[in-house]
Amino acid sequence: MNRLHPNITTVWRLSGLLGAAFLTIVIGALEVLVLSPGGFALFTPGALTAIAGLGAFAHAIGWPNLRYRFWQWMVDDERILIQKGVVWRSRSLIPRVRVQHVDTRTSPLQRWFGLSSLIVYTAGTRGADAEIPGLTAEEAERLREDLARVEDLDERT
Repeated sequence: MNRLHPNITTVWRLSGLLGAAFLTIVIGALEVLVLSPGGFALFTPGALTAIAGLGAFAHAIGWPNLRYRFWQWMVDDERILIQKGVVWRSRSLIPRVRVQHVDTRTSPLQRWFGLSSLIVYTAGTRGADAEIPGLTAEEAERLREDLARVEDLDERT
């Protein structure tokens, strides 16, 4: 089984920190604009924002390492296997003969760290059936080309 590139934890962490900062600002604004003027004094002013912010920032820092630890993938001649999940674990097994098309996608943060995601679409689904994040851009392109080769699939059947 293959692991994701270790830099994906930094991408996930930075993304989580941005989300935590946004959440903290929204909760702080709600606390100032809604709770304080209405005289709702269940908490000391700022306590709700501090608790939510600390929780969100702790999650953004710690969760990516756990997420990385449980992410594994494998592509062989007959199937794509993806295992992931910290609390709710999933194991997806996709036969290569069901692969319709394959894309690569990269966010600005992923590009900054030289990473990409491989998106696999299969027969009988509306959206993407599987995504493998945290691949180097070169590895994602190589896998995309390998999985998209229809001639190999026709020869095996």
